[in-house]
Amino acid sequence: INAEYMGNSKKESTTNCQPAILKMASLIKVTRPEGSVQVGQSSEILLTIGDGAGGGPLNVAVKSELTPKPLEVKDNGNGTMSVVFQPRATGKHEFELTWNSEPIPESPVEINVTGTVVRDASKIEVSGDGLSAGKVGEPIVILVSAPEEAGPGPLQVDASGPAEPEISLSNTGTGKFSITLKVTAEGPYKVGVFWGDSENPIPGSPFTINVSK
Repeated sequence: INAEYMGNSKKESTTNCQPAILKMASLIKVTRPEGSVQVGQSSEILLTIGDGAGGGPLNVAVKSELTPKPLEVKDNGNGTMSVVFQPRATGKHEFELTWNSEPIPESPVEINVTGTVVRDASKIEVSGDGLSAGKVGEPIVILVSAPEEAGPGPLQVDASGPAEPEISLSNTGTGKFSITLKVTAEGPYKVGVFWGDSENPIPGSPFTINVSK
């Protein structure tokens, strides 16, 4: 059993045995979770493996804001298999299911997750010389690292001081961000950094940045 938690499964386009593979994938029935799917609660997609479908493997790829954890494929030993997952973010989750590298007819399975998201802003780390000082007219850069344990964002920033700062945010990688400020007047500036919303300041926020000429 092969569970692929992120990315797209490889799809072969032409082989001598493709018609047989397609027939095998078509023998699988997908049963969606019953009722609403809630963030933080375990749910299950059930697959009934019809006679003649062969032994797979079953591959699972998920498209969502955060990959569900845990996410696992189980052989139930009774002609069925389960994709067991626990969402960590709300919104649309797309489960791409392939059997022996070919799409199962009901794939992708779209599931809308609702509920209250759990965030932990204390897991967020910031760094960079811009945390304490900067120069007028020059970029002031703060780096932010958000591990998966922090939950879903977004990153929010506000700043105030002697002059209205120009703020830009960039996503520099998975869970990596940069905050760039530019100001036109010297003096102390307050920079608030939040994860998710203004109710979740990261440790040390707001930061005081002393800007000189």
